Amino acid sequence: MSTTTKLQTTPSQTLPHHHLSHVLSISFDHYGRRFATASYDRTVRVWDLNAEGVWMGSSLDNTSGGANNEWQAHKGAVWDVCWGHPEFGQVLATAGADHAVIIWEEREGGFKSLATPERNGGFLDTNVANAGGAATEAASRWVNKATLTDARRAVKTVQFAPRHLGLRLASGSADGVVRIYEALDTMNLNHWKLDGVIEAEVEETTDNEGVPDRGSEAVSSNENMGVSSLSWCTGRFEPPTLVVGCSSGRVSIYRYMDGQRSWVEAIRLPNHATSAGVPRGVLDVAWAPNVGRSYHLIASCGKDNQLKVHRVKRSRGGKGDADGASSSTLVYEGTEVLDQNQSWRCQWNVTGTVLASSGDGGVVRLWKSDFQGRWKCVSEIVGDMAGAEASSNQ
Repeated sequence: MSTTTKLQTTPSQTLPHHHLSHVLSISFDHYGRRFATASYDRTVRVWDLNAEGVWMGSSLDNTSGGANNEWQAHKGAVWDVCWGHPEFGQVLATAGADHAVIIWEEREGGFKSLATPERNGGFLDTNVANAGGAATEAASRWVNKATLTDARRAVKTVQFAPRHLGLRLASGSADGVVRIYEALDTMNLNHWKLDGVIEAEVEETTDNEGVPDRGSEAVSSNENMGVSSLSWCTGRFEPPTLVVGCSSGRVSIYRYMDGQRSWVEAIRLPNHATSAGVPRGVLDVAWAPNVGRSYHLIASCGKDNQLKVHRVKRSRGGKGDADGASSSTLVYEGTEVLDQNQSWRCQWNVTGTVLASSGDGGVVRLWKSDFQGRWKCVSEIVGDMAGAEASSNQ
C-alpha cells in the first residue's frame, strides 16, 4: 500500500517572472525570505517576501515597489545563481555563458545603473540607454564587485562554501574544471584569489605525434565533457569536501588534503547510466546537512531518469588534529534508487532528513527514509498549473 499523498498548495501565489526566456536557476537566501532567479535572457531578478506574505521584486510588477532588483548580469545566458551567507552581507554569485563568475553585493543607493533598459530582440540592451537616454536611470542596489574569468568555456554551476570555511565559492564549467575562489578581504569583495583547481573531467587526447594533449580544443570537441553540478559538504569537522556531477554521468567526491595541498578524488560514486554508449549526464547533486549522523547522504539525479541517494560512512583513524578532521576518511556504503521519473533538481531540508525532487509536470516529490532505512515518497506537492498558464497568457 502506497504512503504517497498528494497535496494541493493552497493558497498559492503565481509569480509572472517577466524574464524574456527560460528561468535556468532559482536560489533562496539563508532565511528563505528572498530568492533570486537567473534566466537565459541574461538577467537576474531578486524577489522579497513582504509582511503580508507576498513575493515582490519584478520591476514590471506594479506591486514590486521599484526596479532596483533586476539587472543584466552577463553577456550571455545566466546558468546559475547562489547566495552567500548573510554574515558576509547580501552577496550573490552568478555563473554565465560568457565564461565568467560575477560577485554582486547589495548596496543602498548612490550607485547608478540602467535598471530597466529597452528590450532589443528579446534581450536587455544597455547601449540604447547610453545612446539616447531611453531607459530610466535609477539607484541600483546590486553592484558588480568582481568578475572571475578563468574558465575557458561556459560556467554552468556556482555555490558558496559553508560559513565555517570562510567566504569561498566553487564554480564548475563546461571545460570540465572546478575552480575554488576565496575572498582576500571579506570587507572588500573586489579581490578574490584562485585557491584550488579540480580537473573533474578533462579527457586526454593525443595529437598527430602521439603526445598527450589536454588543451581547450580537445576538451571543447567533446560535447559530453563538463561539470554540470556541485555541492559542498557542510560538516564542520570535515576537511573542505565537494561532490561533483559531470555531463558524462560521473559523480565524484573531492577533498582538500592538507598534506598534499591539493584537491584529490576521494570516492567515485555510481555513475548515472549510459544508453547505447551515450552518456546520460548528471543534472543535479545535493549533499545533505549532517545532524549527528555517523554517515553522509548525497543525492543525485540524471538524464537516465534516476534519482539516487548515496550513503557514505565517516570514519576516523590515525593521528590528526584535536577535532580529528585531518584523519577523517570516507567509505562508500551503497546507493538506493528512489525514482524512475525524470528529476531535474534535488535538494535537502535543513536537517538532511527529507529530500525534495522536482521534475516534469509541475510536481515536487518529498522523500524520507523509514526506520529500516528504506526511502519512500511521503508526499507530492502539485503546483497551481492552471493559474500559471492563465498568468502566462495575459
